[in-house]
Amino acid sequence: MTVSYNQKNWVEKVSLTEFAINSSISASTGYAPFELNGGYMPSMIKEVRGDNSLPQGIKKFADAVLANLAAAHDAIIEVRVFQTQQANKHRLSEPDIKVNDLVYIATKNLNLLKGRSNKLCPKYIGPFRIVEARPESSNYHLKLLPALTKCKIYPMLHVSLLRPYNTSNDALFPDQTKPELYDFRIDNEHEWFIDELIGHKFSGHNNKNLEFKVHWSTGNTTWKLYQACKDLTALDRYMELRGVSKIAQLPQIRS
Repeated sequence: MTVSYNQKNWVEKVSLTEFAINSSISASTGYAPFELNGGYMPSMIKEVRGDNSLPQGIKKFADAVLANLAAAHDAIIEVRVFQTQQANKHRLSEPDIKVNDLVYIATKNLNLLKGRSNKLCPKYIGPFRIVEARPESSNYHLKLLPALTKCKIYPMLHVSLLRPYNTSNDALFPDQTKPELYDFRIDNEHEWFIDELIGHKFSGHNNKNLEFKVHWSTGNTTWKLYQACKDLTALDRYMELRGVSKIAQLPQIRS
């Protein structure tokens, strides 16, 4: 089952691909999606029956379906516990960050304007002061500069995006100048710390307004107009995943 060299017949392969995926047995649950959703594994060859009588053993079939679901549920829990244990073996303890401490902000989730490379940007910017600590959820509220708040950066950030600030020894390293804040030159219509664009819709008269659903690194989702997203690299990834090269080629999804 291969797609032709011009990649135009991929639609014809979707049904068979879907069947193959739903027939594959999961390493975690030990069941195929068909078995858990429908209670049985369908055959690619159509079944032929001699009469229209109802099949026997309906209760037995239903009990088997419930037993499969329960076993799959237990298997998923077991796998999650195992994965958590393995992850905790390599997880480092969180840095000791308190209110009034200074920290740097990671720029790895920053969407740059087109033509700029993430590799040439600093990995961290700052330092900024902690004004509120929520260690139970590993989130910290920072006091940001007005120039950054105008760029709509969320001041509440996860500890994974922070790095403690350590003061330099002026005796060993005299005459050090404080680094200036990196100028990303993003206007007020652009957003920082965007994970991905996860959806779109058309609204207004004749579908003139195009909006994108933005997923932020904080877990929030909001809708933004195309004009606010047109220069983001996240938009390039969104269109590439949908196999289109122009905005006009996006499916006409109504709100």
